[in-house]
Amino acid sequence: MPTRNLTEPLEIGTIVKILNSGYSRARIAEYRGPLGPRGARIYRVLVQKKPRPVYIEVREDQLEVLDNGSAQPNK
Repeated sequence: MPTRNLTEPLEIGTIVKILNSGYSRARIAEYRGPLGPRGARIYRVLVQKKPRPVYIEVREDQLEVLDNGSAQPNK
């Protein structure tokens, strides 16, 4: 199920799945803002792909949150 329209953007570090992409997990790296069609929220997500990580920009409705919405701070 896609992420419901929240009043606040998703937190950086939240684990998500990109729908219809083939990637199993990704981590939100940056909230880019309401840059999409009709003000859709855009996120930059990090996919751990070998040999190096890949950054992809997607709309919020293309994301499914995999954890409880709590972000893990980077250490």
